[in-house]
Amino acid sequence: MDKNSEMIKEGILVTLGSLVALAVAFMFYFAIFMLFETMANQDGSYGFVSPVRVGYGIIWIILCLIIYRTRMYDWLKASMLTGSLTTFMVGIGVQLHKTPIIVGLFMLLVAATSVFLLRKMKKKWYHYYAIIISIIAVLYYL
Repeated sequence: MDKNSEMIKEGILVTLGSLVALAVAFMFYFAIFMLFETMANQDGSYGFVSPVRVGYGIIWIILCLIIYRTRMYDWLKASMLTGSLTTFMVGIGVQLHKTPIIVGLFMLLVAATSVFLLRKMKKKWYHYYAIIISIIAVLYYL
């Protein structure tokens, strides 16, 4: 019984942490977007959007890799994984929105790579659950 309650607790923590990570990631993106819009968009072309969007996703992936090397709680790492993967996949997915097959293949590649790395690191079940949350969030967003 204790093991089941621990699993439920971990699942709830990862779910709530993932929602917070997603909210924080997208609020920061909005703030950065607004900053670039006011400072770097003098001609009104929005030419900065693509590099900012993709760069922001890459920064989140790098941040996630750094966090996975710390002594932070594992459920918090999984929550950050959700935020990072979602931000990265949404950034690339929006860029490639005219080619949905490529977006789908890219998402599959990112998810498969994540699963491979988590298996290699022998992570608990809720890290894989974080990937599922991320995929659902990306599908909802796109």
